[in-house]
Amino acid sequence: MGLTTKKLQSKLAVQDTPHYYEVKLNNHPNGVEQVHCGSLKDLESTLSRHPGSTWEKIYLPHTPDTVTVTAQNLGRENALNEGAKQLPESELEPLNL
Repeated sequence: MGLTTKKLQSKLAVQDTPHYYEVKLNNHPNGVEQVHCGSLKDLESTLSRHPGSTWEKIYLPHTPDTVTVTAQNLGRENALNEGAKQLPESELEPLNL
């Protein structure tokens, strides 16, 4: 057997921004005017059951890539631990992993 080379094709998934589908139903028996679908498969199923309905793709608001978080010491952290029972040094056991 000889070695063969295969040309690898990139199979990167195209990432779409977060979205959902809003379907406006026409002549629905329960009087519901709209439904929301999370996937294209659900949208197609809904449209097949309710012909003549219209739909719109709704994009969620953009979320930032990074978030800056700041912390501030309020001086109360030690007060929260005052009532906690602490083991004496002699009762501590080493953890054997």
